[in-house]
Amino acid sequence: MQDSLKSLTIGSSKPDACIIWLHGLGAGADDFIPAVPYLRLAETLNIKFLFPQAPTIPVTINGGWEMPAWYDILKMLPEREIVPAHLQYSAQELHRLTHEQITLGIPADKIIWIGFSQGGAVVLEAALNSQRYSNCSLPSAVMALSTYQALPSDAVNKLSVDFWHGHGLYDDVVPFAMGKKAYEKSADQGRKSTWNSYPMGHEVCVKQLEEMGGYIANCLAR
Repeated sequence: MQDSLKSLTIGSSKPDACIIWLHGLGAGADDFIPAVPYLRLAETLNIKFLFPQAPTIPVTINGGWEMPAWYDILKMLPEREIVPAHLQYSAQELHRLTHEQITLGIPADKIIWIGFSQGGAVVLEAALNSQRYSNCSLPSAVMALSTYQALPSDAVNKLSVDFWHGHGLYDDVVPFAMGKKAYEKSADQGRKSTWNSYPMGHEVCVKQLEEMGGYIANCLAR
């Protein structure tokens, strides 16, 4: 995990806002591009979407097969045993990408992070443990989908970040209780945190995407 992450970019060519969306284990940067229309976001918001691609690495719980992964998972437990250095590299890269957008002229309060499953663990790590990272550039909001907090956080100061959590009631990959535990931590540490559950498994659904779109539009209207 040495090279900088590459990203797919869609949306406005003259953006006023940016959404950085991280995929899950084994997926690709294009995984959530088909979900964007379901957000029903107005073109007048001038949003650029960045979809970073995770490095391809061996994943221990999948027999050591190489696949796109933000970090190696050693055991399921159900609390994950992971390689912290991998997760911290991915979180640092997320801060780098965010800092790049700010340098390009997009204000931090018009940037939102979204992460699904493993990608969600990255956005939570980058936010809840932001004090660990250089060139720390926090967004206005973090949206954590079907995910968990992979490493404990030890920050004592409140973050000027809102959190939005979405989780499936029947998720058999990331147990519901793990998602709720991450929400409780973000509610304690963040400016505001919202919990949302849906009658689904380890996935996203149309209703969830529509509600995410409403949340994003409200964030960007502040």
